[in-house]
Amino acid sequence: MMGAPESRKVQVAIIGGGIGGLALVLAMQRFCKMSDFDVHVYESATQISQIGAGITVWQRTFELLSDMGMEEDFAALRPEDEKMSFTCRKSDQPEGKTFRDIEMLDGAMLTLHRAQVQDIFLKHISEDIHFHLSHRLESYSYTDDATERIALKFRGGQDARCDLLIGADGVYSAVRHTYLPRVAEKLGKPEYLDYVDAVFSGSCVYRDLIPFQKLEEVWPNHPTAKVPYQYCGKNKHIVTYPVSQGNRRFVNVVGFYCDLSKEDSPYSGSYIGSSTTQDVLKTYEGWEPEVMAMLGCMANPSHWAVLTIKPFDIWAHDDVMLLGDSSHAMTPHLGAGAGQAIEDAYYLAKILAHAQKEGPLEVLSDETMNLYNRIRPPVANFVQARARLQTRFYEFNEEGQDLSLVEADSPVYTEPDRLQKLGHGIWDGYHWRRHTIVRETDAEAARVLSDVQ
Repeated sequence: MMGAPESRKVQVAIIGGGIGGLALVLAMQRFCKMSDFDVHVYESATQISQIGAGITVWQRTFELLSDMGMEEDFAALRPEDEKMSFTCRKSDQPEGKTFRDIEMLDGAMLTLHRAQVQDIFLKHISEDIHFHLSHRLESYSYTDDATERIALKFRGGQDARCDLLIGADGVYSAVRHTYLPRVAEKLGKPEYLDYVDAVFSGSCVYRDLIPFQKLEEVWPNHPTAKVPYQYCGKNKHIVTYPVSQGNRRFVNVVGFYCDLSKEDSPYSGSYIGSSTTQDVLKTYEGWEPEVMAMLGCMANPSHWAVLTIKPFDIWAHDDVMLLGDSSHAMTPHLGAGAGQAIEDAYYLAKILAHAQKEGPLEVLSDETMNLYNRIRPPVANFVQARARLQTRFYEFNEEGQDLSLVEADSPVYTEPDRLQKLGHGIWDGYHWRRHTIVRETDAEAARVLSDVQ
């Protein structure tokens, strides 16, 4: 812990104004004594905006958002006919076959446009939070000063200082690129150098929002306009679900294709680009008609390479903490990436509030860093691994895989029919919160942080 006057404010720098960074601000406002902090959010873009389209808010995440003071905002977005299930079909053939309806037993799921989430977050953020746009971090370093000893260097020549640095800057995190080599050296863990750079998951994806009216014209009463679907095939699958943006209604279409031989390989260049309707149709040539009709409505599909990072277990050290994609970028096959970033933010704020009870500067203690490392990496790294396994089930590549991430009593271990086995595996993935690893870590967090309400 730093030796400095207890009366001064702790300077907090949050790198990244995405879902994770904004959620941290909101969680701190809810749980922490904000008069102890001076919070600055540094965002590389010229405005706070969200890349991507749909986002899934599962019941677990909804409960955290409610505890952070936004229950009414998100409850108001729940449609009256909200479904708690989705349909899995084998669709890589002229006549598709439904093989499992997944009923969500742990509460409803809310599908939203990312901009809706951002708008709610920004509405609740205090005017006392300082936002700095067009600030792209290049690196940070430590000074010999007793206070504000972390020096931030931004592209373009800007600089700043802080006591506590939070890296919420995504899969290409500049914070992680400085943090992990330093941790590798300080803790004698050279293997951490292997986790610095983002890697290719082997999956690429087409994304687009299809207006309901357009889909209705080519296929009246298309099933995806009402409930979420998983259209599955060998080495490919398509996720669809209805979303609303104001008074406009869309189907969010996310089509994946995978080459597992390239999983965890280095990736260079831009991972986001544009594509064409023809490219999409060619990729899924031969799939059932309702799929091809839907894909033909993707007028302006974007094309993404799905990047991840290899899992590591020390996310906080020497007054630097990572959250969201900077620490556990995962494949989107459970719709859990944003939810895990929100969980990081929620528990990080609770940990800071817990430390504050012993004095404002206790947030800079080794104990605070270690507590975050105990509570968050076990769950998020499990979800990351489970999301990776989930695509094996969607894309009929489960044979020969290590199924230990599936809960021990799952029928996936005894089911003789392959399609039914895949259905059990997919169901288990969407109920990952029931797994022993998650339940035990949740219980530990509740026990340690019982003094934070």
